[in-house]
Amino acid sequence: MAPSSLPISHPLILELTSLRSQLSQYQHSSHASGIQLQGSRLELSLVKDQNASLASTFAALQAELEVLRAHPEPPLLKPDSTALSELTLAHRRLSAKLDITEESLAGCKLELAAARQEIGRLGKERERDRAQINECRRSEEEREEELVWERGERKKAEQQKQLCDLALKEYSTLVHSLDPSAVPPSAPATTKTVLSSPKLSDAQTLSSPTDPISNPTEAISNLLQGQQGVHQLVDDFVSHMTAKEKEITRLAARVDELELSLSSVTKQLEEETALRVECVEEKERVVRNDQSASKVVERYMTFTQKTHATIHMHLDNLRARSTATQASLRKENTEYQARLALETERGTRLRGAVEEMAEGLSRETAGRRREVALRLKMIAAEEKRERKVEIWLDRVRRAREGAEGAVLEPDALEGLVDEGVEAVAEDRMDVGREKRQAWRGLLGRKRAASYVAVDQESSVARVLLAEELVNTLVQDLQVETERRIELEKQRMLLLAKEAAGGEVVKEDGDDLLVFDADKEETEEDHAAPPATAPLPSPDPTPQIDGLKRLFQPMRDRYIPLQSSLHSLGHSLTTIRQSLPQPSVPVSPILPPPRSSRKPFSTLNLRRPTPLADPVLVTILDSLHEVLEDARVDVEIALADEERVYRGFEALLNVGQGGMAHAGEVIADAEEYVSDRSAAGPFDKLQARVADIEADLSTLKERIMEYQGAGAPDDEPNQETEKGRSKFLAKSVWSDVPLKTVSSVRIRSASPLNSPKLDSPSSSPRPNPIAVMGSMGRSFSSSIVGAPRKVSGFAGGLYRPRKKEGEVASEREGLVRNAEDDVE
Repeated sequence: MAPSSLPISHPLILELTSLRSQLSQYQHSSHASGIQLQGSRLELSLVKDQNASLASTFAALQAELEVLRAHPEPPLLKPDSTALSELTLAHRRLSAKLDITEESLAGCKLELAAARQEIGRLGKERERDRAQINECRRSEEEREEELVWERGERKKAEQQKQLCDLALKEYSTLVHSLDPSAVPPSAPATTKTVLSSPKLSDAQTLSSPTDPISNPTEAISNLLQGQQGVHQLVDDFVSHMTAKEKEITRLAARVDELELSLSSVTKQLEEETALRVECVEEKERVVRNDQSASKVVERYMTFTQKTHATIHMHLDNLRARSTATQASLRKENTEYQARLALETERGTRLRGAVEEMAEGLSRETAGRRREVALRLKMIAAEEKRERKVEIWLDRVRRAREGAEGAVLEPDALEGLVDEGVEAVAEDRMDVGREKRQAWRGLLGRKRAASYVAVDQESSVARVLLAEELVNTLVQDLQVETERRIELEKQRMLLLAKEAAGGEVVKEDGDDLLVFDADKEETEEDHAAPPATAPLPSPDPTPQIDGLKRLFQPMRDRYIPLQSSLHSLGHSLTTIRQSLPQPSVPVSPILPPPRSSRKPFSTLNLRRPTPLADPVLVTILDSLHEVLEDARVDVEIALADEERVYRGFEALLNVGQGGMAHAGEVIADAEEYVSDRSAAGPFDKLQARVADIEADLSTLKERIMEYQGAGAPDDEPNQETEKGRSKFLAKSVWSDVPLKTVSSVRIRSASPLNSPKLDSPSSSPRPNPIAVMGSMGRSFSSSIVGAPRKVSGFAGGLYRPRKKEGEVASEREGLVRNAEDDVE
């Protein structure tokens, strides 16, 4: 079948191109609509499930609210009311003690009056006893006077007795001298006489004068009788005086005994009186305390019973409230577990679908690659046949020109016919030659200028078909990659929200994904309407103010780091945008569109300018990743400080009742702050920021030097791959001393995916397969990287935007190389 010879500007070709583009747009829009429809259905089902769960949650919360309203929360006891109740109880207790004291004082007054009366009576009795004692003393004195008188009388009687004895002795002497034979009368031998009280008559008799002696005998007898009477009187008097003395001694002893007994009884009475008073006072005090305690206990028991009743009522209310809350929370927990199981199952299904889709995509990609390879083989075989036919036609033309119109010989004609048949027939056995004649080799060969334009157009159309297939494959792969990136972002967002309750900050240009838990909590607090009126937040205590002042310097010291990182990011973006695009060494001369063959000129490898060196772009990308890592570390450090501060604040809010507990918490906070200030992540982060600043300053200086020196002259180099690898391996940016970025080398693309430098079709636009390779590497580095780096997507997919000139050149190349579609 003869190839089509329609030019690129033919209306049919333009219409086919337009229809093909419209068909691809329609397919893309229908595919997007189907995906959106599936997403809408999924969202609708999720919204239905969410509405059902919200309805059940609303019913549970409404039931809980009814229970809470039916059982109000016990009022908070203020310190003033507690002090007032304690003062009231103490006042009642003191009032009871005062009443008992007044009663005891009245009783003491009565007892004091009775005691005074008793003292008066005892005083009177004492006076009476004293008068009796005085009378006894007076009688004793009279007796003593009588005793003295009787002693004087006795002495007189003894003197008279002595006189009588002397007279009797003289009389006996006289009688003996007168009559020696006369016997004198015996004297009465009465030594002991019965004591008897003398009588006055005897005293009168003794004191009465005796009658004169009438005669001596009578006188002697009378004298003897008188002597006997005197002896009798003396004995009676002595006995009487002895009895009186004994009586006096007995009475004196009795008086002493009575006085001693009186003194002892008086002392004992005083001691017993004091003891009785003490006992009475102790008894009254005990009775008073007992009565006061009994009244206080009675009042306290009444108060305790009322308090216990109130406490039990509050406990019942709290128990009912807690039961309702636990029931609602248990129900919510069950719902959350069910939702978690559903989400887990859904994630498993999605993962399986993604894997199945990836497998299908890989199979489709492999099939398309095989299709492209088969088509290239067909193109190579067709061009081989075309060359054979062209050679055969040349030989026929030369034979006809040499023969000058003469008829050829049959053998020569048969040979020409056989060669023509061999050139037209398909050679299926020459596989080695087909392998040697690949698409890139065919495109690299030089064509003769004598070939016609129809052959060139058909060859270019085939190349355009292959390129269109490759572009379609690249676009599909890019769409699939972007879809996977979006799914991975959603998964990371979901995991981050479930883990930390975070919120995603909107992306702006090259901004990164940052999770802000505090902002989400604030928005949830503002968005969710409270079921009941919220309690007013308590005023910050001095301990919390001190804790804020303690942690404020630790937060403020990260602000300069953030501002420095922000300014460094702007500087890096400015430098990246100011650099020219990395130049790819290509052939500067394009073949004419209507030439029979596409001649390939000699490839001149020129050394790219230092500012357009790919090594510089790689260094800037690596520096950008280091900058983003430092920024994420600063945010993590700030989040850690905020979390620790919230923990200490919660401890202070829990233990507001005890000053000792607050002091311990403040001491722990001070110790933590001192430890973090001494050995914390701030110094390391500051050193990292300083290193980044130093590296950026070094790069700026080098860039300014190269901008001032101008672009170097073009230096020709060899075409061989060895010379090219040596040329690309050596770069002026490889020797730059950097602290944060290691040595960088250009990654050579795979020979299967990257076009050769001698291909004219690769000059006006970048290699799409190389773009896919870099995108895949970025995607893998962003997902397989550290799990804590949330900004890995943006850092991994950080690519400069294409400039308008590059896009325009790409479009011009596509239009210039558009050819007919060869089936």
